[in-house]
Amino acid sequence: MRAAFDAAVDRHGTTVLRVCRAVLGPGPDADDAWSATFLSALRAWPELPEDTDVEAWLVRVAHRRAVDVVR
Repeated sequence: MRAAFDAAVDRHGTTVLRVCRAVLGPGPDADDAWSATFLSALRAWPELPEDTDVEAWLVRVAHRRAVDVVR
């Protein structure tokens, strides 16, 4: 499980950061949203269906975390 999650971070981390920066601009808020995205993803990872489009799911989580920062 952990190896698959680590691979997802490596593969999609840049995309997630791009989403966070699109909402928040560059800086520490985007970095915090990136971290919150992957913390949330790690917690949910064990229950994630095998056929999930991981990139799309992470983008959705990242957008929600970034919007939470704006609020």
